[in-house]
Amino acid sequence: MPRTRKATLGALGATLCATVLVGTAGTAHAQDDNGVAKESATDIANRAVSAFNDARSLHVTTERTGSGLSRTDATSLDVSADRDNNCVGTVGFAADGGSLEVVRHADKVWLKADAAWLRNNLPAGESQDVQKLEGKFLQGTTQDQGLSDLARICSINEYRDTLKDATSAGTLKKGSETTVDGKPVIDVTGKHDGMDLTLSVSTQGKPFPVRATSKGDGDSQTTNFTFDQPVPDKTPPAGETVPWGG
Repeated sequence: MPRTRKATLGALGATLCATVLVGTAGTAHAQDDNGVAKESATDIANRAVSAFNDARSLHVTTERTGSGLSRTDATSLDVSADRDNNCVGTVGFAADGGSLEVVRHADKVWLKADAAWLRNNLPAGESQDVQKLEGKFLQGTTQDQGLSDLARICSINEYRDTLKDATSAGTLKKGSETTVDGKPVIDVTGKHDGMDLTLSVSTQGKPFPVRATSKGDGDSQTTNFTFDQPVPDKTPPAGETVPWGG
């Protein structure tokens, strides 16, 4: 793959996880009160981060809206990943920026871009590749330039670290006990990158984060997760792939 295409994907992968403020609709293995609502805001956030370490898999969805978003800004993310490096996901972009589909199994990575994304991101001299690549998965490995960074959206630890960074950047305040989609939670609020952040943490079973919302400057984002659910391990058939280096 030409260097220009690799650089575009590498920059994308380096920013996608940082864009996501992690929240989850976690699967509780026991429905007993976990006592987290009695703790301080900082301790609640720390327990949510620790719960991430115990998770065997996650399903994360993010929706972002804003008046100043361009076609290079991700507005939707839907990723399922596990600790065995199985992953499937899609990323959508604003302003007719198109979408990407990512599949990972062990150290192998597949990437499929739709025609809109290809038209917006391929250099003018490579416009003829749109028809060649549309509907095909580019296949490579986590060692390939560009794909290695993009594969970060399949890392549970990347989302955990994003949550940790977001909740350790300033003073947190303890909010009210409430529910998210019928699940009892305790809210923690704070500031992150100039945005108002609300993190909702489960008060039953494991103290998984249940949802995170961020708002500010006309931009709004909501992220939800489900933990410890099976992740598909099916990979694209050979007839639908082209080599990453081809």
